[in-house]
Amino acid sequence: MTDNLRLVPCGDRAVLLYLSDQATPAVNERIHGLTRALKQRPHPALVEITPASHCLMIEYDPLRIRLEQLEEMAREALADAGTQPADSHTVAVPVCYGGECGPDLGTVADHTGLTPEEVIRRHQEPLYRVYCLGFSPGFPYLGDLDPSLHTPRLAEPRIRVPAGAVGIGGTQTGIYPAPSPGGWQLIGRTPLRLFDPHRDSPALLEPGNTVRFVSVSPERFAELEQANAAPKPARPAYMEGRAGVRMLQPGLATTVQDLGRRGYQAYGVPVAGAADFWSLMVGNWLLGNRARTSALEITMSGPEIEFTGVVAFCITGAPIPAELIPADGLPARPLAGWHTLLAGPGDRVRIGTAAAGCRSYLCVAGGFDLRPVLGSLSEDLFGKLGPVGGPLKGGDWLPVGLPLHSPADIAGRALPAEHVPEYTGQITLRVVRGPQADAFSAEGFAAFLGGEYAVSPHSDRQGLRLQGPQIAHAGRADILSEPIAAGSIQVPANGQPILLMANRQTTGGYTKIATAVYPDLAMAAQLRPGDKLRFAEVDLAEAHAITRAERRRLAHIRRLLERDIAGGPEQRMPAGLRGHTAAGPQPLLAATPTPTPTPPPAPANPQGVRTFRITIGDMEFDAEVEEMPE
Repeated sequence: MTDNLRLVPCGDRAVLLYLSDQATPAVNERIHGLTRALKQRPHPALVEITPASHCLMIEYDPLRIRLEQLEEMAREALADAGTQPADSHTVAVPVCYGGECGPDLGTVADHTGLTPEEVIRRHQEPLYRVYCLGFSPGFPYLGDLDPSLHTPRLAEPRIRVPAGAVGIGGTQTGIYPAPSPGGWQLIGRTPLRLFDPHRDSPALLEPGNTVRFVSVSPERFAELEQANAAPKPARPAYMEGRAGVRMLQPGLATTVQDLGRRGYQAYGVPVAGAADFWSLMVGNWLLGNRARTSALEITMSGPEIEFTGVVAFCITGAPIPAELIPADGLPARPLAGWHTLLAGPGDRVRIGTAAAGCRSYLCVAGGFDLRPVLGSLSEDLFGKLGPVGGPLKGGDWLPVGLPLHSPADIAGRALPAEHVPEYTGQITLRVVRGPQADAFSAEGFAAFLGGEYAVSPHSDRQGLRLQGPQIAHAGRADILSEPIAAGSIQVPANGQPILLMANRQTTGGYTKIATAVYPDLAMAAQLRPGDKLRFAEVDLAEAHAITRAERRRLAHIRRLLERDIAGGPEQRMPAGLRGHTAAGPQPLLAATPTPTPTPPPAPANPQGVRTFRITIGDMEFDAEVEEMPE
């Protein structure tokens, strides 16, 4: 039977499929059966399928499949879906209740009219079914919570919840596997590690399992926590003679990012990846890399780095002051953004603070040669996944991979000025009505579309917390947790919207008033605290037209830059742009400062020529780079 299947669009490239408004074992088995059936019908337009307790989300490419075709495919799959239950073994989970481990135990007791001791007894009495994994890696949504313990989520989510926290959110209970923001009432904490990406089965709990909570003392909790502590990820070790990037100063928050990890949201693993994916992709194309090649994402204030070999690189994204300090004693030179440059061993790049925008990208030819974690080099600061284990630190060294083209042939390229984004600190974000748009009053929706919102200082890679006109709900602010599409705008009970970005959680339980059109998220990622944001509603057809137009624009830029490489050094830039930017001529290695009446000191090399020997596999290249004055 498929007559109870309901499809609800979430922006221009995702759709939610509901089988019920309630999570029951029967509904949950059908959801996972539908997920299996869809995966057995591979289609190039389907990007990822993420199941929850009562619904699932399909992310798709709107240029390769129409929504009507997607609905037909889903109904056929549901008709053929089996309902065989998944693995149903029971896992005992030790919990230390109350105190520092459970700061909201008293709140739950007050709300329910029970004593804290009775809350603990009722919480650990039943067996709980694992309905799905979501929110963060390995986070289990557990059903069958005693109705007497039902407690609303917090009006405003906590900025940080500790790993192992056991909470109650509405009609559900669950466990936070890693430190993260969260809005559930915390009643205890477990010392077990629920997720380890290096285990054969990374998630301790899987859909269909049952869980029994067992109360333990604070002393026993401390013993188990020490025994289950996760090993710290090993930082890459420097290899003599290998081209790479050494962090001398890390900057405010510098991380390795690519386009994110796909295929793991069903385990609660966020996609993550570059917040401003546009700047990452174009920077990689400038260097002849694939679009998803890893780079450094620099947040507002940049690092100082040293190259340990010959490397072609560029800086894209937010305009940020930077200078190249040659190892041979030549004067430091300011670097132009969106230009490719060649650095040699011992050369340093010092990056300052962005004057506008929020994130810059230092891309290198060949990307970084690190071991992927679940198929990606992105550092997921929320799920604590990645090849380095967090933001880069002083002394870290990252090996550079083999470039697809000779670095000497890549240097001296630039993105034409008409394609360089402008960062004004104020944008209008185009949005499609969200899956719970009817959960808001008419006045609330009018405030959302008519008001101006400022970016809060508490914003991060997960999302932009916005401050502005309050958005009134027509009813409750929380819902049964469901998958979250990129660009979803959720509104907690305090009426202040949160725009969910690249490192968003995979599921959540707050009503979503709208979903941003995906191409607009790149510019939203460049908003910094205090910047302003307005919303403009478009319908789904308009959103798909915006996506088509942006895809054509990116294809044009990519063809332009690929033709540039194929044309050779003298024909790289379009007519009128060779060796120039909008501001005038530029040297091969860096933007030369404006001449002053006092002549600069004489260079160490009187001919102004720097010679590099580049080794790629079994091939060697001699490259001579001339420092060309304006």
